[in-house]
Amino acid sequence: MKDDIICLEKEREALLKFKDGLIDEYGQLSSWGNQKDKEDCCKWRGIICDNLTNHIIQLDLNGASGRLRGNISAQLLEIQHLKHLNLSFNDFNYSKIPQFIGSLGRLQYLDLSDSYFSGEIPHHLGNLSELQFLGLGTCSNALTSTNLDWLSRIHSLRYLNLGHVNLTMATNWLQTISKLIQLKVLDLSECDLPTVLPPLPSTFNASNSLYQLDLFGNNLSSSCIFHWFVNFSSSLSYINLDFNKLQGPIPDDIGNLLSLSHLSLIDNQLEGEIPISLGNLSSLSYLDLSFNQLIGIVPHLALSSSLRHLSLYRNMFNGIVTQSIGSLSKLEYLNLGSNHFEDIITESHFLNLSQLQLLDLSHNQGISFDFSLGWNPPFQSSRVFLAGCKVGPHFPTWLRTQTTLYSLDISNAGILDTFPSWLWELSPNLGHNLGHLNLSHNNFHGVLQDFSSKFSTNFYSIDLSFNHFSGSLPILPPDASFLHFSNNKFSGPITNLCNETIYDLEYLDLSNNLLSGQLPNCFANLQLDILNLAHNNFSGNIPSVSIRMSLHLQNNSFSGEIPTSLSDFATLAFIDLSRNKLTGKISTWVGDSFINLVFLSLRSNEFFGSIPSNLCYLTHLQVLDLSLNNISGAIPKCLNNLIAMVQEVDYGMYHIPNLSGGSESARGGSESANVMWKRKEREYINTLPLVKLVDLSSNNLVGNIPAEITSLVMLVGLNLSRNNLSGILPANIGRLRSLDFLDLSRNHFSGGIPIGVSQLDQLGVLDLSYNNLSGKIPQNIHLQTFDASAFEGNPDLCGLPLNKTCPGDEIPQDPKIIGNANGMKDPNEEEDKLISDGFYITMAIGFVFGFWGVCGTLVFNNS
Repeated sequence: MKDDIICLEKEREALLKFKDGLIDEYGQLSSWGNQKDKEDCCKWRGIICDNLTNHIIQLDLNGASGRLRGNISAQLLEIQHLKHLNLSFNDFNYSKIPQFIGSLGRLQYLDLSDSYFSGEIPHHLGNLSELQFLGLGTCSNALTSTNLDWLSRIHSLRYLNLGHVNLTMATNWLQTISKLIQLKVLDLSECDLPTVLPPLPSTFNASNSLYQLDLFGNNLSSSCIFHWFVNFSSSLSYINLDFNKLQGPIPDDIGNLLSLSHLSLIDNQLEGEIPISLGNLSSLSYLDLSFNQLIGIVPHLALSSSLRHLSLYRNMFNGIVTQSIGSLSKLEYLNLGSNHFEDIITESHFLNLSQLQLLDLSHNQGISFDFSLGWNPPFQSSRVFLAGCKVGPHFPTWLRTQTTLYSLDISNAGILDTFPSWLWELSPNLGHNLGHLNLSHNNFHGVLQDFSSKFSTNFYSIDLSFNHFSGSLPILPPDASFLHFSNNKFSGPITNLCNETIYDLEYLDLSNNLLSGQLPNCFANLQLDILNLAHNNFSGNIPSVSIRMSLHLQNNSFSGEIPTSLSDFATLAFIDLSRNKLTGKISTWVGDSFINLVFLSLRSNEFFGSIPSNLCYLTHLQVLDLSLNNISGAIPKCLNNLIAMVQEVDYGMYHIPNLSGGSESARGGSESANVMWKRKEREYINTLPLVKLVDLSSNNLVGNIPAEITSLVMLVGLNLSRNNLSGILPANIGRLRSLDFLDLSRNHFSGGIPIGVSQLDQLGVLDLSYNNLSGKIPQNIHLQTFDASAFEGNPDLCGLPLNKTCPGDEIPQDPKIIGNANGMKDPNEEEDKLISDGFYITMAIGFVFGFWGVCGTLVFNNS
């Protein structure tokens, strides 16, 4: 019925014109239209009208369930009574925020966050004097504001989110915020705030309403920020200053924030001791001071009876863990990991911690435990992390009481014991809940039993690496995703892997064991991120396994060709198949498929044929090792397309996320690999991104060194030794200024050594021996530091450091010996020689006669 329509025609038309400017791919505006059943705009999605005036007062088109695109039409100005406008989580293609929004004078709520706006925030928004909520936070850092004075005109503002807005030039931000005395929530996270704080206002009206402050991820360095917010509000409940550069001590007056329940200062440069005044914060439920340089002892916090979360890990504490923590009867989360505590933890520390759900004391080498054998803790924790503490020599028996345990990490804890069968047999509920288990880097020994029926279907990871387990590989737990059993003494085949439980595997590391035999057919069903079977004695063909990130099969006895199934995984970044018995040609699909490949080692196999030019498509490649094969043909000229050897290191390509469910302080790790470097095999972990290497040595390559190879200016190692290469060395080899290792020995290179070699001032190893090089070695101080062996075996090479002088460089001798330029003695020189000799003979005879003429007279004449 027409009479039932309350929508005002003018506003309805304005909304339809607004819709015409939008692209609605997800049907967000499907209820908007001119059809008879859609005439009442007050019933459209996202629209709310005033019950008395029928004016539209709310337009909420949050794009969380489907982003809108397009342009925001100025027709919105026709909706003059609009109080609430929400266009967050849409995609406006980095357009500017329309200035006309500042003319919607009745707005109380404006949310444009995460909608891909860019450019300067219009100062016209300062005209919205009734605004209480302003959300302009973004995830793209495309918005900016060079001056925040416009904010100070919005006196009624209670909520302000400028997260990720670039405020580098907004030097007045602190004074402006201080004027917003009704502000309750402030989010300036990751805004690139000026590192130097402006002068604090001498006087200002403190806000008694601000209860949430988030300055996460800026570059703030001055501890004056503490004094600002301590004086700014007495109502603060939540403070997040994580990932800044705050220096100096935590001020004592932080204890004046009696309403504070959440204080997080992760990853700063805070020093000194934890102020005792924190004990005044009776409402505190979350305290995280991790990743700082704090020292001293943990103060007495017994007054904080409501403390539920204490995280002080990875600081520089040198004190002890006081037993006052045991007085925090409501403590639920205790994290003191990665510090330098020195203490003996006893039962009294936990006497009153009946609510403890997380215990993390990991990476404190000075912490040891002294519990009675039958101790029954008063708590039931779901997460226990004691990595790096002195837990051993026996497995902690008190853990058998923790029936709700989900994550357990007691790695590197000095345990010398067998795997406790009671871990699931005596506590079936524990086995049902356990999802993460890390016992690595201990001295566990013995044979493991069947895991398949012991762990829950929620089991995610188990790390038993770096122990002394022996015998066959156990049947694995169901649905496990992360299995790390490397560096043990497991032996025999791995047929136990073949059951229905392995198909969810993402990470499998069985490296450095005594395993043997062929890989079972079930490997063809795996969808792994990382597979590491290195340093065993596996044989047979590599099965058609599916690997998404990293494949390490080096130092086994695999034979046959590289499985073509790998070509389906463009995400592969690491392939190490070195030291096997693989054969065949290097297929062109290796270069066509692995567009993200960073590391490729086929060293010490039986590959033959030429190097396919398709390898030049591997623009991310930083290590190429094809040495010790039977590869022939020429070096491809297109190697200059290996862009990663021209540019700076991309560390992100080497990062492995934390998959093992370790302690709260774990942040993943770095990919590792064995690299033949300076004629020795070395394992690189954290420094692997710095290794940029081309090793084609010990093959049958022929032809010249292509000049294009000198474009790889970030190359650190180049080894072309033991081939049949010929021709002259590239004249512009001096461009490779990053070279630390250059080996061109045992080839057939001819001509002189280019002067550019002497410009390689980073060289640590140089070998040009056993070629046909000729001429004089460039006289350079750096080249003189190399041993003569670097140049030997080149018959026509001369000059230092060889013990062979070059023509024209002979050491000058006495002309009386070597003669004149014609090699004949000069008669005048001969005459001079005779005169000189006669002169000296006459003088000698005269001296003798004169001496005895005087002395003899004295001898015989006694008187």
